[in-house]
Amino acid sequence: MEGKESGRGVREDSGKDYRKPSVLSIAGIDPSGCAGLLLDVRVISSLGFHPCGIATAITFQNTCEGYGYEKVSAGVVDRQLRSVLEDELIAAVKIGLLNSKEIAEVVVQNLKDYGLDRGVVLWDPVYTSTTKLEFFQKEFSEIAGILSEAVSFLTPNAKEAELLSGMEVKDLESAGNAAKNISGKFGCAVVVTGGRLKGVDVVYDGELFSVQAEYSPVEIRGTGCIYSSALTCYLARGEKLEDATRHARLYLLEAVKRSKLVGKCHPCSEVGLYE
Repeated sequence: MEGKESGRGVREDSGKDYRKPSVLSIAGIDPSGCAGLLLDVRVISSLGFHPCGIATAITFQNTCEGYGYEKVSAGVVDRQLRSVLEDELIAAVKIGLLNSKEIAEVVVQNLKDYGLDRGVVLWDPVYTSTTKLEFFQKEFSEIAGILSEAVSFLTPNAKEAELLSGMEVKDLESAGNAAKNISGKFGCAVVVTGGRLKGVDVVYDGELFSVQAEYSPVEIRGTGCIYSSALTCYLARGEKLEDATRHARLYLLEAVKRSKLVGKCHPCSEVGLYE
């Protein structure tokens, strides 16, 4: 006999969980819709998961320029997280813009409290935006150290890899050395992503390998968000890191090919069902 609905919307039966798996994005809001939380949820939905999102900052930007941002308080982030985590079936967590030690501590504590730390938890550090917003004056490495208590995957670009490793990243060999260094420091798998490396991702998870696809030199908004959100979803499906990175790179390639001008300046990637 089928279980009945309880007052909390979950079926009471033999213990099977009927909730659709969710992927949680913890990120900043870009009101133009070309990056950040609004873009993450579209990627997550297109790859078959229910998207839920926690806002860490409100940015003021469009396709041309970044004007500034306002951090969300750690207390508000905590309340957002607890309201979602006590209710939804979280298959994976993607962390984007997070530039406050207080918020980092709240995120880590919540992931620990709900048993999500060291599962599929990916941090895509956002040091600056395509629209030239700078989100850190300091504390970047300190925040990385806090998040290392919960994060299993880290996807810095070349500049962020330099900051986290203290090493110059100028080619594939130096990117591999930086990835090994970061993995040793923070205890997670590392994917050094693309632009400066002509679209090649350098991956270290105990073994070093690279992933390559077609590369567009045109600056398009949202590519880092798309790649990291897609990678989180493929990992949530149970794929091995090498397969997940290849699928995420192909997903991003399709999004870039379909990019459109929605404003007056940088094109924005178009995400959807590509498989």
